[in-house]
Amino acid sequence: MITDTSIQPTSAPDLDIESIRVTLETELTRREEVLRELAPRAIPSVDPATYMTAQATRRVVDQIRASLDRIAEGTYGRCIRCGAAIVAARLEVLPYAETCIDCQNDVERS
Repeated sequence: MITDTSIQPTSAPDLDIESIRVTLETELTRREEVLRELAPRAIPSVDPATYMTAQATRRVVDQIRASLDRIAEGTYGRCIRCGAAIVAARLEVLPYAETCIDCQNDVERS
């Protein structure tokens, strides 16, 4: 969430947003298919490992959907905590990254 009202929420510069959108949509489809395949066994008492895999996959699906929403809003590539640009290298590795490195480090320390 942007806390400094002086920061305007706009997409980070120098990003091929259309290419990223296609990548995210493809990844979303792939992960949703994984969830469909895991669903019959993704019960803690039946298969705990499959359950945990499904939980992690659901979290990524939620992050991908949120990234697609940020693309539609024009705020993709900006940290959801501080509003700073997320470096392009981070987005190349993790296109659904929600936070800049500094904020992610803060989250992990908490």
